[in-house]
Amino acid sequence: MDYSGVLSGLLPSIGLNISDRVGNNATDNTPHAKMVESILGLVGLRGFAPIYGFVGDKLGIEPTYILTAIGVIWAFNKLFHQLYTSLYNIVISHFMCSIHILNSDDIYSHLMEWLASQPQIVNSRALIAETASKRAWEFEDASDLARDNTGRYLNFSNQEARAPPQYSPSIGLHGFWWKGQYFRLQRKRESVFDENSLGQVLKDQEDIVISCFWRSPEPIKQLLAHAKEQYYRDHQARTIVKRPSMYNRRYALRCSWHQVANRPVRDIKTVVLDEKQKLQVLADINEYLHPETPRWYANRGIPLRRGYLFYGPPGTGKTSLSFALAGIFGLDIHVISLLEPSLTEEDLSGLFGSLPRRCIVLLEDIDTAGLRRSPGKDDEATPSCTHRPAKKPSAEIKSDWNVSDLAKALKQEGDADRKTGISLSGLLNAIDGVASHEGRVLIMTTNTPEQLDEALIRPGRVDLQVAFANATQDQARELFIRMYEDVSPQYTSPTVTSALEFKEKNGTVTVAATTAVTTKLPINCDAREANGSNTNEPAELDVPVDELPAIAQKFGLKIPDSEFSPAQIQGYLLKRKKQPLKALEEVDMWVEGFLKQKALKSKIMQVQ
Repeated sequence: MDYSGVLSGLLPSIGLNISDRVGNNATDNTPHAKMVESILGLVGLRGFAPIYGFVGDKLGIEPTYILTAIGVIWAFNKLFHQLYTSLYNIVISHFMCSIHILNSDDIYSHLMEWLASQPQIVNSRALIAETASKRAWEFEDASDLARDNTGRYLNFSNQEARAPPQYSPSIGLHGFWWKGQYFRLQRKRESVFDENSLGQVLKDQEDIVISCFWRSPEPIKQLLAHAKEQYYRDHQARTIVKRPSMYNRRYALRCSWHQVANRPVRDIKTVVLDEKQKLQVLADINEYLHPETPRWYANRGIPLRRGYLFYGPPGTGKTSLSFALAGIFGLDIHVISLLEPSLTEEDLSGLFGSLPRRCIVLLEDIDTAGLRRSPGKDDEATPSCTHRPAKKPSAEIKSDWNVSDLAKALKQEGDADRKTGISLSGLLNAIDGVASHEGRVLIMTTNTPEQLDEALIRPGRVDLQVAFANATQDQARELFIRMYEDVSPQYTSPTVTSALEFKEKNGTVTVAATTAVTTKLPINCDAREANGSNTNEPAELDVPVDELPAIAQKFGLKIPDSEFSPAQIQGYLLKRKKQPLKALEEVDMWVEGFLKQKALKSKIMQVQ
């Protein structure tokens, strides 16, 4: 069959031109060769014509066979790809299950931390390296710390360099085995529009898809439960502190909580407060958090809310008691600052609405927020915020303004206009409004309770008021003993055991709270440096431990009642944390200097 004639008949002008041009470079004038050369010219591969002739003449291989083989391979590849896609979709639909996890959920961090500890994931070929910096409350081995040239002082310049990075799965597909089951992990990241924000706002969203070959997602559920259990096992005896997320407010115009601290629990014995008040607070919160309490409240139509007001001078332990309560009951602390400039009333309502079922909401220094009602209105009047000072009448404005006074006045007025803050009405609606959250423990702290509005601390919003005062002599003695007991030269992980013992006497329930905390402290080289001793030797107290009660009794008698806050006494002892005798000898001079400073109303400490 004459292929050249057929081609010329189909495409007479193009075929003849191409045949002439390509035929001049070809050495094979067979019809097959001319046909192939014409086809190469049609597809724009005229440069392959010399190669075609070389393969046919020099190697003795029919080029059409090569082209036919390439076409067959291409066709089989397309067919195989279609078959694979169809079989893959069938397997995914009928023989695999998957679970999606968004990065906004806590289980995302639990799973990522567990994956970072798995050898199969760490040895993967696609990883993300992250700096693994230790936090403040992550204990370290003192033997690995470097020192300066003198060998006396610690040096941390190379500590971050010696810390290995932390690796996690990168964006894409990963596979790993767990308990004989193969799992596939797909990590995805995309930019999406926030539907709940005002306007079109893009935000990055990341999610993880875990799949396995099973008709039920039960293996994946077991894996997630194991990762969550491992996370909380490694974070036992810890208190998590959360604050409103600034990132979400900036990019998505929506508030959420994010973790800012993870610290050891606070021992209730370290809080300087009357034991009767401690037990009263513990019993009240324990009864409120009992699983039967919601039913009891619902049957009587009472909102499931509980509020506490801790008031007293600064440094008396108001925040410390909040942390101790969170440690005893195993609750997270959610801290809100009403002075945050970007925090709106809508954000505050959203934050209260996204609280977990049981938690502690801490509003520190509530008096500094300046929440007041408008003067001259009764108790039922709509509350308002007095962040903005009242403008002076024109008659009271100075007539002899200069440039500096005018600039200051304009700046103050501009700051007052920009500062809106949270109104008293907005706060009250978030605390006990119609859509307010229930089940949380609300704790408000203040140094000056007289400045608080009555509507804020009325019964139903504040159910129990706890007064804090400066330390007594007995409390000073307890602080002294607690500072110097159970001293060890090396770090160990703290062992915390919390228990609540209930005893019923004459129809009343009393609570005895015991929290045993054993924490070994780091090496202190202050005393040894003064004596020129070896800094690698353990530091010891300058008195036997069994003599501490007698020394503490003498120390307590030297502290005037209700003159010093527990924080001030603790700060004094911290400067002598290995020298109880020195603390006893210098306490008279310290008390005299502090009282003189207080009389002069000076902020500079002459004796420390």
